[in-house]
Amino acid sequence: MTFKYIQLLGAATMMMVSASAFSQCSSCTPDYTCVADGFPVLCPSVLPDGTTGEEYLATATFNMPASVLDPGSGLTATLESITITSITGLPFGLTLTPSNPNGVYFPSNGEEYGCATICGIPLAAGQYFVNINVAVVASVFGITQSLSESFSLPLSILEGSGGGNASFNVSENSGCAPLSVDIENLITGSGVSYDWDFGGPSNGSVINLEVLTDNYPAETTWMVMDSDGELLISGGPYSDAQTIYNEQICVGPGSYTLSINDSYGDGMQFEGVIGSYVLTDGGGNILAQIVEGGNFGANAIHNFTIDESNLVGGCVLNSANPSVLYNEPGSYTISLATTVTQLTLTSLDIIELGDGWGGDVEEGFFGLLSPDPFFVLDGDVSFTSGSVTDEETPVFNNLSVALTYGENYDVSFYDEDLITGNDFLGTASFFATGAGVYTIYGGGNVAVINITETISAEFFDTETITVFEGLDVWADLDGDGYGDINSPVNGCDPSNTTPYAFNSEDCNDLEALMFPGGSGTLSGIDNDCNTIIEDDEILTISGCTDPMAENYDPSATVNDESCIYATCFGDFNNDGVITVTDLLELLADFGCTSNCATDLNEDDLVSVADLLQILAVFGTICP
Repeated sequence: MTFKYIQLLGAATMMMVSASAFSQCSSCTPDYTCVADGFPVLCPSVLPDGTTGEEYLATATFNMPASVLDPGSGLTATLESITITSITGLPFGLTLTPSNPNGVYFPSNGEEYGCATICGIPLAAGQYFVNINVAVVASVFGITQSLSESFSLPLSILEGSGGGNASFNVSENSGCAPLSVDIENLITGSGVSYDWDFGGPSNGSVINLEVLTDNYPAETTWMVMDSDGELLISGGPYSDAQTIYNEQICVGPGSYTLSINDSYGDGMQFEGVIGSYVLTDGGGNILAQIVEGGNFGANAIHNFTIDESNLVGGCVLNSANPSVLYNEPGSYTISLATTVTQLTLTSLDIIELGDGWGGDVEEGFFGLLSPDPFFVLDGDVSFTSGSVTDEETPVFNNLSVALTYGENYDVSFYDEDLITGNDFLGTASFFATGAGVYTIYGGGNVAVINITETISAEFFDTETITVFEGLDVWADLDGDGYGDINSPVNGCDPSNTTPYAFNSEDCNDLEALMFPGGSGTLSGIDNDCNTIIEDDEILTISGCTDPMAENYDPSATVNDESCIYATCFGDFNNDGVITVTDLLELLADFGCTSNCATDLNEDDLVSVADLLQILAVFGTICP
């Protein structure tokens, strides 16, 4: 029983999961005008394009009806649950948050609407293909089936006008020799590899892993991890038996772990044919080697350290966030090719199926003598295959299950029985170290799996580093960013303690307020160094600027409201005589009842009484 409707879920489910975590973006509210017509629908049907370096924010709504008509069988299927198992290929710098944080939806329980927010700042332009893996539980006539599918949805990120380096940042673009430059990678994660060119210097040491395969080379894989447990490099499985493979590995100073893995679990030996391995540094010193006899079980773990004593043979360390030392003056170009690859499980071929599938009621009733095998993959992703009817050694082709580099996966084998329940037949495991053909064993099961590696994105960026032997700069004693032409300084002199600037344009290196383009300070100095004191550079003198005031200051340029006037009854304008002007001021205030400047009799009212008083002194000259 296979439901074809699952292919309709791809567009909607893309909106429900992030590659790493369901967090970071703001929450969303579904658009309830997004109505499905019997089948799942996504609104809008196309995501808006993004632009590098610019904030991206989009919301999508999906409507998934609880019941859909299966076009393959003509039957009505009930969507019990939809679970997003993984997503890859989301443009770098973007994250996605679904309305359900765990990415699980139950349409049959009324959860037919959901939404998701996509946010962030995309780092690099390109045409991206978002690959989605979903697990759907559906039922017809009460019979439940779990299905897994993969989908691909394009998303365009356009190049922003600013351009820039999308791959990495450098701590310094210039400086004196020796110059140490720390580099921060902006594109990181599983499947990301780096090809550095520092323009000359090397930052690593070559070590060599020599592997002599036994008669089962497809069982052997290996990994090197740093002290934080991050995968640096991996290899295997191998194709040729009793063959020497030499793996050149570049590492920097630090502590590391070498893990040698055997999928069968008996090390590198069988029937007297013993494989081996030895890890040596650039001086030939042994860092790790096979245990005696070659039977180390499923894993052999070796810890080793690289320090100055065995840092031999320069190489470029293709790792994240390297540091580079430039000892010689010159101009250097740092270039980086960043490649993002994806491991994908494409096929699984059961060579031998474990016991325990026979004797079921339905097999005896129908006279069937063959199992109906399927498998379940578990790890950081989950996948359940469909079953193959009446086939003990089936081949599962056209798989598209995204795997993570260095992760360990379990493959459990089952015989599908509709009446008595599925038979569990055992589990095998493997480490996904890279592309290749793996042989896996467990519980009497033997299977061959094929893992491919595809490039999902590539980036190329450069930065120029300038290293000076001597640096002609000028003293900047006042710290205004402009130097004194009369005080040259060698900026690369390690004994120099004089602060300096990279120009000699200061007109006064003892006054921080004087430099080319400086703003006026009303202090009578040439702030902008144009040799003219003008405009807002002119000295400001505060004082009383009214000649009628007792404290008039003829040198003052700005009235500070400090003027003091002699008191003369009725002389409101302080001109020394009682005139029509004063009378008009009183009349203007006529009827005033509070804080009246012309209230001569101080009764809080400008009235006829005040008018009579000013008329009594009209024409009087104040002493």
